[in-house]
Amino acid sequence: MDYSVEEIQPNVWRLQIASITRIIRYRADSKTFAPWDITTAEGQTLWSASSLESAFRWIQARTGYPAEPLFAQALLERGSSTESERLKVPDEATGIEASQRALGH
Repeated sequence: MDYSVEEIQPNVWRLQIASITRIIRYRADSKTFAPWDITTAEGQTLWSASSLESAFRWIQARTGYPAEPLFAQALLERGSSTESERLKVPDEATGIEASQRALGH
């Protein structure tokens, strides 16, 4: 089974399972209890969910494929890359050079 889950923009996820593609997008300016839209690849809205996890569970229920574990895997991969980026940013932002860090300053 071919599948992938990726965050293509902040708060926009693309889920591909076999020949099925779903996009999950957060509507930040919406005044609703279900701000996560699930759409087809063409943009047709299929459902709105109250959380990102709920959106993945909805897709899993409709496709019969285990989407939620794929989401967890994508979050872990995203978390590990974000962690390494976050560790680099403070030094660059404060202008601390390697020689100063070595001296403990």
